[in-house]
Amino acid sequence: MQASGHTRLMNYIIGMCKKDTHWITTLSDLGYEVQILEQTIHLSTGYAVKPDVVSASNSLLHSLVIDVKGGKTVDQSQLDRYSDLKTDDLRWVSWNNVYDKSHLTLDVCICDLSENHNFIKLGNSKFPMLTFGPKTLSKEGNFKNHKLNSVFNDDISLENKTEPLSYYPFSDEDETSYIALHVIRTIVSISLKNSKKGIEMSEQQNKNQFVAFDDVLASNFNRIWKILSKEHKDALRTRIIGITERVFSDEKIKESLGIIQQKKGYRLTKNLSELQVEAQRLIEELESEKGQTTLGNFGIGI
Repeated sequence: MQASGHTRLMNYIIGMCKKDTHWITTLSDLGYEVQILEQTIHLSTGYAVKPDVVSASNSLLHSLVIDVKGGKTVDQSQLDRYSDLKTDDLRWVSWNNVYDKSHLTLDVCICDLSENHNFIKLGNSKFPMLTFGPKTLSKEGNFKNHKLNSVFNDDISLENKTEPLSYYPFSDEDETSYIALHVIRTIVSISLKNSKKGIEMSEQQNKNQFVAFDDVLASNFNRIWKILSKEHKDALRTRIIGITERVFSDEKIKESLGIIQQKKGYRLTKNLSELQVEAQRLIEELESEKGQTTLGNFGIGI
């Protein structure tokens, strides 16, 4: 079961802004840090854009605004609106005292996957592009910032690199099964942590543990929690609530896992050892060849 193109690209970009020894650190080496993820930005024209990643380098006094294209389609109107994006619109960067607002510059960049590049390229004639292939990262077009042009001038090898997938575990574009896997694993993980806090719990208390939606979300996105926009946190919360409501309403799954979805989270009706066994069984089923794209074996389609 593979993450969506959008999720993979988000992880690739975030990883480039980290000192990740297993991934390329091209942006981090230039001082870029991620400022905000998936935040709607209102422009002076009265319109709005919603870039996936806004990063900035204090040493370069430059912001790199990235629109990720994990599929084959382009929102032409949004690309047109990016032309009106100004540094004053980036309040997470230009209003921060560590940046010199008067000298801050920006570039908009389109990021895609090599298998979709020809489709995305047809819809983009304005902005430079970074394209991830199986073995290389390549640039097309030119950035306004000459340092960026220099570091991306030649293809960057991805050989012997491990793609990061833990910064941004899932997105709205991932399959139901993929997100359900993350949620089930997290419920088990949080329950284990609760049981190891040194507080003696009765079997009945273990069976009646409660795991909140927000705890599941924060645990999954803990590495980037502070830079996730409130808007996107709300969207992700709605997404996992909708998916798990559908999954846990199935009688076979409900009986097997003993997880009941309530107004603010999940109530456990089995003790932890039983939950672990049943959760692992379901996870293995979902990750097997039969379960790669569906929860159909449990009566739930995508």
